[in-house]
Amino acid sequence: MKQKLIEAAIRQYALFGYDGATMRRIADDVGIKPASIYFFYNNKEALFIAAFQQLLQNHFQEMQRILLENKDRSVEEIFSAMLHGLVSHHTGDKQGTIAYISLVTSPVPEIKKYLQQHLRHHNDWLMNSLGDAMKASYPAITDKEVDKTIKQYVLIANGVFWGINLYDGGDFTEQVVLADEMIHTLFLELENKR
Repeated sequence: MKQKLIEAAIRQYALFGYDGATMRRIADDVGIKPASIYFFYNNKEALFIAAFQQLLQNHFQEMQRILLENKDRSVEEIFSAMLHGLVSHHTGDKQGTIAYISLVTSPVPEIKKYLQQHLRHHNDWLMNSLGDAMKASYPAITDKEVDKTIKQYVLIANGVFWGINLYDGGDFTEQVVLADEMIHTLFLELENKR
């Protein structure tokens, strides 16, 4: 039942935002009485934090899967695969992505706190995982260059993520192509330094 409530909360949040996603709407979506939700979650905020945690965890697991699947490719191909995986994951789950964006911009302080913790964890994972891949491909690379390259990638990926909601069709495809070209440029610069 907890999973059904989380899925209903995400659907309702995507449709109506935090204030409009009432416990009654969520309960109706699942087919239970609103009071029954409180058996599983103390309040609306706790339910939405659980939903947000699931959205973030799903994204993180997908990024881990993509990295593992591409670990034997060149580091530039790994970065590109991560970008395309991000696009595929979020365009494949429009409802979850809309809910995620709404939750990120939500006034609920606990969600912001959890997001910051998650982003620190995700960025640490990126630094370690992608950093290792970069050092394997470029043994003479400095920690500063690794840090800078990964931070540039994060900025590019963040831009593409927000573009999912801003651009349609060909305009979005162009944004992804441009982002991929920017990743290529990052590695071209590294090659030129060697």
